Amino acid sequence: MDRALVDQLARQSLWLRDSWLWLLREKVIIQSRPKALEVGCGAGHVMDILSEQMVVTGLDNDPDMVSLCKARGLDVILGDAEKQPFPDGTFDIVYCSYLLLWLPEPERAVREMARVSKNWVICLAEPDYGARIDYPPELESLGTALVGDLQARGADPFVGRKLRAIFSGVGLDPEIGVHQGVWPLEKLRTEAEGELAWLEESARPKIRATLSAAIDDGTAFQYNPVFYAIARK
Repeated sequence: MDRALVDQLARQSLWLRDSWLWLLREKVIIQSRPKALEVGCGAGHVMDILSEQMVVTGLDNDPDMVSLCKARGLDVILGDAEKQPFPDGTFDIVYCSYLLLWLPEPERAVREMARVSKNWVICLAEPDYGARIDYPPELESLGTALVGDLQARGADPFVGRKLRAIFSGVGLDPEIGVHQGVWPLEKLRTEAEGELAWLEESARPKIRATLSAAIDDGTAFQYNPVFYAIARK
């Protein structure tokens, strides 16, 4: 199991926890304790958060992640996002987060999400690294480096801007929005540790030193838009 990946998923879930709960409260009309499915649930961190409001089943194609979730008492099934093992209309809400960027044909997963949902199909979070802002100017190459790294790993770093097209392509009319994404300096200082470690591992010492110095002197600014899409069937 990739421990670094599990840790990153945990951090991402904490970043957006309040925003996700707000979306469900303000944007989604739900009954008390609706039945939900998380597609691509990973280690189950988002399930932990949303289980406060819903009865959540998880689906993931990684046996290690499924075993990890089961060991924590979560209801998770091994399966494929593009061929989900459920009858039509099984769930009130079907959602995903940070999944579509890893899929070669994300429309196939969203089509399946719509099939097994009675009411709501939701993408809670997908990033768009092509719209990232890094400051001072010496850090502008950081976004380019992240885009290249994701593409080398088979991901689509521009998927955020494609959410409307993906949902529309399967007959859904989504509301698209963006999560708040500018951190105070102190939070940036804390959360930058992972990025600094990645820069060191990827042999980019100059960018790492510049980012570290900018954080220390208070000039660092980062913004990476993370979009959501909400559709009612």
